[in-house]
Amino acid sequence: MEYTFLTSRVNTYNKKLSINVKWRPPPRGWYKINIDGAFRSDYLEGGISGVIHDYKGQWRTGYHKKIHAISPIQAELQAFWHALQLIIREQIFPVEVETDATEVIRFLQDDYPTYNNLICECRWLINKASVQWKITLKHSFREGNMVAHLLAKAALMQSSYNKLCVLVLPPEFVIDVYDKDQNGYIYVRSCSRDHCGHMAALGNDNALHGIILAQNGIYNNDNIKGHAP
Repeated sequence: MEYTFLTSRVNTYNKKLSINVKWRPPPRGWYKINIDGAFRSDYLEGGISGVIHDYKGQWRTGYHKKIHAISPIQAELQAFWHALQLIIREQIFPVEVETDATEVIRFLQDDYPTYNNLICECRWLINKASVQWKITLKHSFREGNMVAHLLAKAALMQSSYNKLCVLVLPPEFVIDVYDKDQNGYIYVRSCSRDHCGHMAALGNDNALHGIILAQNGIYNNDNIKGHAP
């Protein structure tokens, strides 16, 4: 009986799930900032970006900037640091911050010597923001963070470093993805139940939804992308 229990548990947790992934608007009265960082190792440069939406999913503003960086995670942390600065300065509260970099969330929980100063600054800004307002940091799959991803990539093409480009409207090169987000476009990704559990623990709403469906015996076996919600 013990052998059956242990082996069946492993098989259950290693079971591949088809997760429906889409960009989800924040709760009513909240804002959401999707952030991302890009990196080019040959030039040691990075691009950071952010997109602010209201609870209706409408674009409020976007931005991107080219920076000096030595690694992808530094670019991701810089993107979060910049978002925190913006949140506090413009009083964008209450707010959800979404990133597709699990390391950003993990390094804020655990010390990492290489970027300790940057991590400490981010923690200090979170505490400052949390005194009066509500702020949460959550994980998103890349498919739910595509607009910020494209903006971060575009930042690498800028000629000047540390020059913030503010976008009051979605630029043409993100319009297609932005419209898909607004229309609830669904991507399908396959991952193990164990991995989905880890992502759900980091606040990933799509992973949590997939786990709940699996627990109720509902498995999405459709691997075709682009379904309406």
